[in-house]
Amino acid sequence: MTATLPTHFSPGTPTPDSSYPGAFGPGGPAQPSLSGYDEFLPTGRTPLGDYLTFLWLPRRLPGWAEGTRRYRTWTVNTLLDSPLARRAIEDLGVLEIERYFAHRAITPWDTTGELPKAGSLKGLHDTLRASLNDAKKYGFIRDNPCTGVELPRADSTQAQIWTPEQVQSFLESTRRSRYVTLWRLLFATGLRRGEALGLQWADVDLVGRRLTVRRNLQADSREGNVRYGPPKSRRSTRTITIDPGTAEALDRWRRMRETEHGAWLADLEKRLNGYRTPGARLLELPRELPDDSPVFANPDGTPMLPSTVSDTFRRQVAKSGLPVMRLHDARHTHLTHLLRSGEPIQNVSAPAGHGSSFTTLTTYAHVIAGDDERTAARAAGLFGD
Repeated sequence: MTATLPTHFSPGTPTPDSSYPGAFGPGGPAQPSLSGYDEFLPTGRTPLGDYLTFLWLPRRLPGWAEGTRRYRTWTVNTLLDSPLARRAIEDLGVLEIERYFAHRAITPWDTTGELPKAGSLKGLHDTLRASLNDAKKYGFIRDNPCTGVELPRADSTQAQIWTPEQVQSFLESTRRSRYVTLWRLLFATGLRRGEALGLQWADVDLVGRRLTVRRNLQADSREGNVRYGPPKSRRSTRTITIDPGTAEALDRWRRMRETEHGAWLADLEKRLNGYRTPGARLLELPRELPDDSPVFANPDGTPMLPSTVSDTFRRQVAKSGLPVMRLHDARHTHLTHLLRSGEPIQNVSAPAGHGSSFTTLTTYAHVIAGDDERTAARAAGLFGD
């Protein structure tokens, strides 16, 4: 079976080197095929670019969620635009890789003129390390040089964490906004943006105060190119219990959506009557809000666009006068609050959709309750002070 790889996609990132024959996107094959990769057998002398293009990426691609596919394809494209791409995989060394990342860290992206963030450098390194781990597993190389690589320091985006009082102040300042129920749900559950926008009413049990994450809403543009995909990972498919106040907010939102749905139907029927052939009957339309309709929808029932949601959140935060935060920081605020409150890490990891408690621990170790002061107080017990 022939499949195709996604083309280069990410705005604000460098364009792959058009001179490299394996580059995906501008200058490379428009729709590179996976049909021949089963016959491609690398050796230690295979250039990194060929190894990534013809074996590693097409082999790994089918097992990834849509967002991961797109991001990893971007990282491969970027590595193809590097001097490393033409080096034999067995010749790659720690010093050479560190020199590449040192140069990459001080070289602005062609399309934006901005320097790479720490997350971008880490993403490139993660892809290179993972691909060479596979090369080692299959015996193409003896050791993975990435294990000894130290990445250069780069500017990173620090998560903004709001206090409970700041969250309450924001929800109060946006209480008349169409988005306030969505804001509350994000802070109450730590759902990712696409997970919340992917919810349908069939996924929500208001009586049992539970909701199930089954899909992720994705959009490539601000013009409504919307599609649903699976959640980020296998463990991201999960059922979450919500607090009574959030359940009440969702119930009020549903009743408003039912009113909007009825008004939309009445308007649609009025307009269709103007085009109806005399004696013809209109198709019976559902009077109740369909279970498969999006929870967070516009008045006409179409799903809210991720880009519109993020833009609205940014404007409302600025208007509130609170510290600037990204929409994703609502998730960080939720998880940080739970951990600082002493919630067991396994109780936080599963509802968050993390692959394991280790992921939660490594990401949020610095905020877990009882850090420096509590530890010092316990240590003082040695002295009976």
